Amino acid sequence: MLDVSELGLRVVLTPAVRVDVGVLSPRELQVARMVGMGSTNKMIASSLGISLYTVSTHLRRIFAKLDVSTRAAMVAVLAGR
Repeated sequence: MLDVSELGLRVVLTPAVRVDVGVLSPRELQVARMVGMGSTNKMIASSLGISLYTVSTHLRRIFAKLDVSTRAAMVAVLAGR
């Protein structure tokens, strides 16, 4: 752990926990990568030819498997941050 104070802000850095992306199905990984590239659920659904509900289901399962609650946290975990 590293505690850094700079510009009046306090930041605590902790080591990243690596996640085995093998816990995600190939489709979940595909959806997660598209989220990481900035795609919306609607864009993902259209691109993959699936419903918005299916995209949401994939994201709920990804969040549960990675123990995150937001898209940003999911992307950060998958990026190893």
